[in-house]
Amino acid sequence: MSKKATAKTIPQDILDLIRQQFNASEFINKSRGTGKWSFIPMLQKALQKFVEDERERHPNLLLQYPKGPTEDLLRRAFNLKSPPGATKSLRDMLCLYATQCAQDWNTVVTHRFDGKYRALADTDKWETTAPPPLETLAGKVAELLLEKLSAKEMEVVKRQIQDEGEKPRLDELIENILVPSVNDPEKPEFPPKPFFTPAFPASHTRQIHVPGFRHVWLKDESTNPTGTHKDRMAWEVLIKAKRYGIKEISLISSGSAAVAIQHLFNLFGMNTELKVLVDKRMKPDVKAALERMGSKVYTTDLSRKPLTGKEIKELTENYTGIDITYREVLDRFNDNYYDWLSYEILNESPQHCFIPFGTGDLFVNVLIIAEREFNNRIFKHDPRFRGNLNTIQQCHFMGATTHTENTRLDKLFSYHLPSLHDYRTYIQSLISNQRIGSGSAILDVEEEFIEEALELAARQHIACEPSGIAGLALLLQNKGDIPPDDKVLIVNTGRTNYGLPSAERP
Repeated sequence: MSKKATAKTIPQDILDLIRQQFNASEFINKSRGTGKWSFIPMLQKALQKFVEDERERHPNLLLQYPKGPTEDLLRRAFNLKSPPGATKSLRDMLCLYATQCAQDWNTVVTHRFDGKYRALADTDKWETTAPPPLETLAGKVAELLLEKLSAKEMEVVKRQIQDEGEKPRLDELIENILVPSVNDPEKPEFPPKPFFTPAFPASHTRQIHVPGFRHVWLKDESTNPTGTHKDRMAWEVLIKAKRYGIKEISLISSGSAAVAIQHLFNLFGMNTELKVLVDKRMKPDVKAALERMGSKVYTTDLSRKPLTGKEIKELTENYTGIDITYREVLDRFNDNYYDWLSYEILNESPQHCFIPFGTGDLFVNVLIIAEREFNNRIFKHDPRFRGNLNTIQQCHFMGATTHTENTRLDKLFSYHLPSLHDYRTYIQSLISNQRIGSGSAILDVEEEFIEEALELAARQHIACEPSGIAGLALLLQNKGDIPPDDKVLIVNTGRTNYGLPSAERP
């Protein structure tokens, strides 16, 4: 069986299980460096010893990996290198190592986590038949979330379905909010009038210097009103809050999204109350900035468990409004928050595209739009699309993320991201159907590359924070795998401006 046919991405729960076993071994004190993933060389040695020690009980491991798995294979297994994933034999070895030979891969995925990963079990059918592609990610996510919605939220969804089923109106005026068009590039909607001048593209793309590469370009979202790409999402929230008369909105935020939404609420004189749930470890000055701008802030321990929309509303004393942490309530097709930005990115027609991945909203939105334009090729492209579809089909889209709790990429870290497995499944379906490049993946950024990325950004006057420039860090991390003459696009999601006044217009 070929490597490609059996490779699968290992869920984070199982990777953590492997780490726990390694942390209890004699090799932990020999690990080099301070980064979360600097243990890889010593893990390779630990597995080499494990294979040798278990040669009698598991002789097949010694035959397959006489010197243990290579560091390259382990980096792919831990989602550090593209393509991520591990073959059946490597997954079996890692699970046997993690459980002290008690459980192989199939036993771990079917029994250890209460059947949570049962679909990942290896069967003859799985190995010989490609997994069925997802028709759309939005449909899958919506199916999972519908049963979680309250009656109030269901009413919002029903009203939006009815509204979006009608022919879009141009120059729509919702009280004092002007929506120039749905998708006319000659009538862009962002940044919004009358406080800003709309443009398409709304942010600039410029070439930057990265040692070892000749064609690296930066899509710079730092020029948005509050300094990040979250302003795009805030505009959509503003429109729909006004359209549906929503009086209370709750969301979990690390700061950027809440600042962006509250800023627009202040500019347009909205009486919608923004209720923000933050982690108890949030920096006091960030929390103070949110409160100063007018948001009502609630604190909890987000590491304890994933929260449902209902629980988020209860924790934020939201009795009449909705929660938009599960943003499908306001955006049923999962593409509206960042559709204009997605077209701006795809119109650059890169061969490699690096995008920060926190909640995954922007990264997945770009893929959804890419798939849509592929499907539209026979009929008519969206008027905003000006990219080279053949190049996009072969473009490797890389989401830069982290699972390190005390990381400098604080805006990308999440204690719970239940949709991550679905996102990775969606990526694989796009690759299988030749919609995007085979190297597309969501990869963890090693801490050691963050500082190098920040230094490069500072020398070229790029306004960013560590999370915003994570794509550049991931490019540096994977430098040896990318041809120096290929066109590379880095999306800088920017740096949040926490110094904005409460209700004054700029």
